Amino acid sequence: MPTLISTKQFLSVLFTCFLYNSLFLLSTFAQNETVNLDTGFSIEVCEDNSIFSSNQLDQNCFKEIVLSELNKKEYKDRIWLKITIKDANKEFIDFNKNIDSIKVYHNQDLFLTGSLVAQSEKQLPLSIAISAIKIPVYNQPFYIEIISSQKYPISTQLEVLNEKNFNRIYVKERRNTVDFQLFFQGMLWIILLYNFFLFLSSREKVYLAYAIYIFGFSLFTSQNAGLFVDYFSAQNPYFSLFFRMFGLAITAVGFFSFILTFLPKKVFNKFWKRFFSIGIIFSIGMLLPYIILNYGLGNSYLYDKTSKAAHGIILLCNLIFIGYLAKNYWSDTLVRYFLLGSACAMGGAFLSNVLKALFGDTLGDVYLVAQVGVILEILTFSLGLGYRMKNLEKENARILENQNKLLEQKVTERTKEISMKQEEILVQNEELHQQQEEIISQRDYIEKQNTQLKSANTQFTDSVRYAKTIQKAILPMKQRVQTHFEESFVLFRPRDIVSGDFYWVYETNDPITKEEIILIAVLDCTGHGVPGAFISLIGFALLNEIVSKELITKPAQIIARLDERLQEALRQKQSNNMDGMDVALCSIKKVDSIHHSTGKKQFEITFSGAKRPLYYIKDDIFEELKGNKMSVGGITKKKERVDVEFQEEKFILTKGDKIYLTTDGFVDQNGRNQQKIGSLKLKSSLEEFHTLPLSEQKTKLEEILDLHQGKQKQRDDITIMGVKL
Repeated sequence: MPTLISTKQFLSVLFTCFLYNSLFLLSTFAQNETVNLDTGFSIEVCEDNSIFSSNQLDQNCFKEIVLSELNKKEYKDRIWLKITIKDANKEFIDFNKNIDSIKVYHNQDLFLTGSLVAQSEKQLPLSIAISAIKIPVYNQPFYIEIISSQKYPISTQLEVLNEKNFNRIYVKERRNTVDFQLFFQGMLWIILLYNFFLFLSSREKVYLAYAIYIFGFSLFTSQNAGLFVDYFSAQNPYFSLFFRMFGLAITAVGFFSFILTFLPKKVFNKFWKRFFSIGIIFSIGMLLPYIILNYGLGNSYLYDKTSKAAHGIILLCNLIFIGYLAKNYWSDTLVRYFLLGSACAMGGAFLSNVLKALFGDTLGDVYLVAQVGVILEILTFSLGLGYRMKNLEKENARILENQNKLLEQKVTERTKEISMKQEEILVQNEELHQQQEEIISQRDYIEKQNTQLKSANTQFTDSVRYAKTIQKAILPMKQRVQTHFEESFVLFRPRDIVSGDFYWVYETNDPITKEEIILIAVLDCTGHGVPGAFISLIGFALLNEIVSKELITKPAQIIARLDERLQEALRQKQSNNMDGMDVALCSIKKVDSIHHSTGKKQFEITFSGAKRPLYYIKDDIFEELKGNKMSVGGITKKKERVDVEFQEEKFILTKGDKIYLTTDGFVDQNGRNQQKIGSLKLKSSLEEFHTLPLSEQKTKLEEILDLHQGKQKQRDDITIMGVKL
């Protein structure tokens, strides 16, 4: 962390600055003297605001007035002066530098000056901070138009001077002011940069706040003294007005931030924390109404009055805060530094205002006294920062020393613990050696058991895979399905190696009419994996026997008979076994009639379902038949009370129409948010894709399933069969 200057060096610099500024002010006060301005000229004034050109002046409007009375009065917006200079020794007329615009008319000539007139347009471009003109004619009247464009009251402070007095009072005074300001600004920037580099090296926010405070005060004082407008915006004085308020706002922001970071945290209660935080926001926010009033409405006077009232309230609260600190925390050294520095600044401001009220401008720029007070404040705060840094270094050294002592104590305690643990470790090593022998023995036993388990698992897996081969063999081959239908697809995804779902296609003849009938079905057996596969094999065998041996071809009768046979095969009335299956089954039979409009062949479809629906597309319209609300197999209270009757429905389809049979595996598959695909999604997809070839429909359904499932585990066996008549 950087090292500050010593206290002795700091006090030497403080004394040198105070002595220099005191001598400068005394020399300035001694040189300024009151000049008798009431001889050798006459002045007449006209307050008629409707007059805008010297060619139209009404001479009756002018009234003679003495200079002392003219300088005491205040006027609004605009006045006209008619001046006649008789004394040829009088060469210059000087005005109050805060007058916005001054126009001097003589014959066809026009001369300009004023605080808001560009330096290149002035008759005497000595400095933008000086509003003066050279007398254009003697023993003849000439006219002066004085304008306040910013709504400030016009106070002329007019003086008629000879060249010697003008150079002595204004030119030399201006040079002295510039010299002092250059010294003053240079000292501010040295302190500013020093604290800014301290912030960069230490990251302490108090140094940044202090640098911002000094930067804002530098902007404000350089603009107030005319340096900013002379050297940076001489051709655009309006621009410099903004930087006056901007500098004042930055000063307030920096000062409030400095207070919050410099003083100990114990001095701030909730009220003062909130007050200074709001003060920072208020200081920045005051720029917006200033821009609106000054540049939008051209009324800086109104803003000046309201801002003075607002800043007066802030100043009053600051005084209350200073009293609060002095009463409650005077014993704290940092608080004393802050109070001493604040007293220097406020004392300088108070003394300058008293001198201004008592002597006016006869003593020169009395606001230099206020600047000297601020210099003393800044140097006092710098000394406080040095004290704060030394305290931090001492505190850090104390903390480091305590940490070292604590560390040594912990090392000693830790060494004792290690010694004790070493003895424990020796004992434990012997125990571990014995345990190691036991573990090796157990490991050999576990490896033997693991080998046996792997062998058993391999045998079981091989058996299940062979069962898959058997199950796959009994399912209808693709060629067999395509023999009966122009187009078809089967989406078949077992959850495990073998499946509890299966699909069935059987060709037979009606036992009475001998008409050819094709039976298709999709069945979902209870469970999945090996248990479900066993039920599916039983169901497949029973279906074949019911149709081939018992010659039952009607879907409702087939399902009813399957229900009876499955209960018998599993002895469900004796064993209370509840296994069963959901079935969607339909028969397809050609009819002799031809569709009257399309001329296509027609088919009679008979459907019966056990908790599974039938979807079909007829004339490009999607339809659904829901089936019965009861499964096949299992003993339920409903089945014990009444004989089970499965209903069937008949309808006519035309060549090119499509039929879809499904299990519930597709619609029940969950995704990343545990949300199922749902039957609505399946039905809308079948309706959307029905014009595509059935092979492409299968691909689309697989894409929907894969996208929804993602990395989730498959929940159930999945089967969807689609055929085109």
